[in-house]
Amino acid sequence: MLSSLKIQRIKLFQIHYYEEMPVVTAGISIIKKHQIMRVIIIFLFTITMVNAKLSIPKIFGDNMVIQRDTPIHVWGKASPEKNVRVILGSRDLTVKADKGGNWSMNLEAMQGSNQSKSMSIFSEGETVEFDNVLIGDVWLLGGQSNMEDALESIYHGDTEVLSANFPSIRLITIPQKATNGVQNDIERINEFNAWENRYELKGHWQHCTPKSVARFSAIGYIFGRRLHMVSGFPVGLIDASVGGTTVEAWTSRNKLQEIDGAKPLIEEWNKKINNYDAEISLNVKIKRWEKDSERRKERGEKPNPKPTKPDLDPANDRNNPGASYNAMIAPISGLNISGTVFNQGYNNALGNARPSLYRKTFQAMIESWRTAFRNPKMPFCVIGLTAGGQPQTQENFELRTVDPGPYIREAQHLATKSLEFAEFLPAYDQQVPWYHPHKKFELGERAARWAMNTVLGHQRIGWKPVELISAEKNGDHFVLTFDRAVRVHDGRPFAGFSISGSDKHFVPSKAEFVIKGYDKNKRPLYDEKRLVISSASVKDPIAVRYAWARNPIGNAVNSSHHERTIPIPSFRTDDWDWPEAPFDSEGNEKVNKHREQIRDLRNRAKENNEKRLNKE
Repeated sequence: MLSSLKIQRIKLFQIHYYEEMPVVTAGISIIKKHQIMRVIIIFLFTITMVNAKLSIPKIFGDNMVIQRDTPIHVWGKASPEKNVRVILGSRDLTVKADKGGNWSMNLEAMQGSNQSKSMSIFSEGETVEFDNVLIGDVWLLGGQSNMEDALESIYHGDTEVLSANFPSIRLITIPQKATNGVQNDIERINEFNAWENRYELKGHWQHCTPKSVARFSAIGYIFGRRLHMVSGFPVGLIDASVGGTTVEAWTSRNKLQEIDGAKPLIEEWNKKINNYDAEISLNVKIKRWEKDSERRKERGEKPNPKPTKPDLDPANDRNNPGASYNAMIAPISGLNISGTVFNQGYNNALGNARPSLYRKTFQAMIESWRTAFRNPKMPFCVIGLTAGGQPQTQENFELRTVDPGPYIREAQHLATKSLEFAEFLPAYDQQVPWYHPHKKFELGERAARWAMNTVLGHQRIGWKPVELISAEKNGDHFVLTFDRAVRVHDGRPFAGFSISGSDKHFVPSKAEFVIKGYDKNKRPLYDEKRLVISSASVKDPIAVRYAWARNPIGNAVNSSHHERTIPIPSFRTDDWDWPEAPFDSEGNEKVNKHREQIRDLRNRAKENNEKRLNKE
């Protein structure tokens, strides 16, 4: 009987298992009759799958979206050297598994359609079937918490959730995991969210509804919703983001090893992994707990619970180089997708920032994803490091320039400029004190404008930020030339520009359009592609910067009416780089010297800032 179980029972497990959790009262689980049936189904499913040889990665499932207008890659496991047949709509193809049981095929491409299809895989009397499959555009969403941040938590997110009924938009969140070795598959879980006190499905494709989208990536949803409304085709959104991750965690180890300067980083993590001992780790935590408990007892406070688990194995740390890539990107890379939208940077812009290495790694990350997805021209949209921390003002201007944030933002920009089909979208224009700004709508829409133009072919939709072409010194001022006209978004004078002399002391500066002539009434005619940058306090400027802070002043935007929400990227003309942080393994002397160097930069900026304010 068990050997004859069909896919229907498997599908019952997929659809129903996570719908209800047992009700717990006074420590006793109360299981209803229909829940008992589900337990039986799970038992039968488990026994059946022990002997089953046909399998397909869990990124495939009911309700999924398959990329249109490109060969459809399907792969999995079967009995060695046995035939595997796949039927998807009118597509029908058979291949033979290799000696290891691995099989792979490319079905003929299909046009986008909102009409659901079934996908069936057959081999040696076994069947796997997926229902309600759509053909459309599949997008990968990557990065850290700025991408992960849920729709319901952002400004106006509550109203957007209520209206999120799009049957042809499908969502899947990849379970967050990190491993030292490359994984072949993802998991399907119902993960408990302690912050929200709820269970969340991960690893399952879902229809876009108010319930399913509430905890989904805000930027991702806004981006996907706009594309769906424009194209009319189904959109599949894959969220593979993890809060608090570095760019090296999202880069394949093989690619990292090719980067000049990355060797010490890899060696440092290898040392952590090799030296890890779970028993020692737990004992250290217990000793710390004992000391803390004694102090709490002396203060009349209740001690915290005694630790029972060691620290996380560094091999499975989300920031172990390559670890997040191994567990969340590599397993799904067999899919064909439209492209990627990526938002990251914060965890590389902390006290141990290494902007030069970050630039190399960021470029390598993009290249490793393109290699994994077998598309060297895969469109890749980078949303720049968002603003955070205390906003820059005229009063604290110089002090706020001493920060690794703008250097990391610059590294992202330069990395994309060195690659084809990779683009950078500024996102510093938030002016909020938190590194996790909830103004996500603009960022999702900016990414959508990029995709509408470059991927969907709507070339009248502008998206590209104005870029600096040249900066020429002319006596006591600089003349900046841009590739297109610029404006201010707030009707005020230009703000955020600064110049410096040889003392490397940047001061806020005046920015005005170049006068190119006069009309018949002797009114000036302005060249809106060129700006004069000057300051009465800097007679011999040698460098100019714009929007150079983690949370900068800056009101320059694209001139075109429909693009005036697009800020121009921050930039600098100098080569006074941020001091690269040493690695911990290089010794306390180097680490302390670096810290002292940063303190000195901040003290001098504070002193210069105060002098300027006193003069004014």
